[in-house]
Amino acid sequence: MKLRRFLTPDLMLWELCALSWLLLLPYIMTAHGHLDWTRHALGRDFVNYWTAGHLVFTPHRLDVFTPDLFLGWEHRLFDPRLPFHFWSYPPPALFLVAPLALFPYIAGLIAWSLAGIVALVPAARAFFKDDKDRWLLVAAPAAAINIALGQNGAFTGALMLGGLALWTDRPRWSGVLLGLLIFKPQLAILLPIAVLAERRWSTMFWAAAVAVAVLLASTLVFGVEAWRGFFGPTLTMQKTMLSEGMGPFQWMMPSAFMAARVLGARADLAMAVQAPFSLFAAWLVWRAYRSGADPLLKAAVLAAATAVASPQVFNYDLIPAAAAALVLWRRDEGALARGLSLALWALPVVMIAAQAVHIVIAPLILTGVAWKLAQMTGDRPNRAARASMIGEAASNT
Repeated sequence: MKLRRFLTPDLMLWELCALSWLLLLPYIMTAHGHLDWTRHALGRDFVNYWTAGHLVFTPHRLDVFTPDLFLGWEHRLFDPRLPFHFWSYPPPALFLVAPLALFPYIAGLIAWSLAGIVALVPAARAFFKDDKDRWLLVAAPAAAINIALGQNGAFTGALMLGGLALWTDRPRWSGVLLGLLIFKPQLAILLPIAVLAERRWSTMFWAAAVAVAVLLASTLVFGVEAWRGFFGPTLTMQKTMLSEGMGPFQWMMPSAFMAARVLGARADLAMAVQAPFSLFAAWLVWRAYRSGADPLLKAAVLAAATAVASPQVFNYDLIPAAAAALVLWRRDEGALARGLSLALWALPVVMIAAQAVHIVIAPLILTGVAWKLAQMTGDRPNRAARASMIGEAASNT
């Protein structure tokens, strides 16, 4: 009876969670040693982190930022049959992967996956008050696809959700967590708008301070040459992949930019398609954070809108968007809201097959969720904003 109360009326959400995690079983069972059935690395992108972690403590660590040299090291350290992979992160990300030098590949993959879940659990506890919502988020399809792809989405999700959970009551720690997103700055694209809308100067200061400290530390440890490599060969390859990359690389990106590319548009036209989505997402966040809505609702708007605004976001980055879907599920029982919530909940998994056959609904689902959540925030300026405006008016007179 207790189990039934725990699941109902969330049975559909749990079923989608279970199906997503069950899909990991055939993926693992069809592996050939450290290679999956497609002859990519088991854990797909984790091979990039593992290789970079092993190079950090060698004289060859700058090879990480030169795609040809990095692929050569992956062939030597992992398997010469590995298809093309490349490192796409700035130097601060090397701090995150450095501990992987302690592990052989499979053990490292297990440790990386468990560490991501361990990081996500306290963030979920801080973000949601109800235990059901906390465990739903940890078990979400977005978390499952993050494990399957060996990616960092659990870490970035934990930083974003943890930072947003502390936004109001502990602004300094909120800034610290959000500042650590510097290794993946496209996920912080809308944070300045939220900060300006609520005039969260303490959060902005600590986020900037942490970001600058991490940037300086990475420069001291890895040298200026690491940054030259990142802004040179690494970003050149990244731009090439965004404008020309095909296949699964496209199918895993829910942005309007990549939706246009999937349908055959050139990169410049695809970016023109992305622009109104980004502007609309920014407006939704501004509107939400100027309102008197509760912090959880505003955080959900920001989480969903971030995935709309950034042209370079992947399905494994959608754990914060899954939290937004869960907030919408709780707040609005209407048919449209329920449909959007379920669609976003399942999106990280189903979008791969959908975009492979040119069904590009991902940006519409994300935008719909952000819009529905923003509708709930109302139009009234919040107390902090009103007090600040009154104070500024008084000082000007």
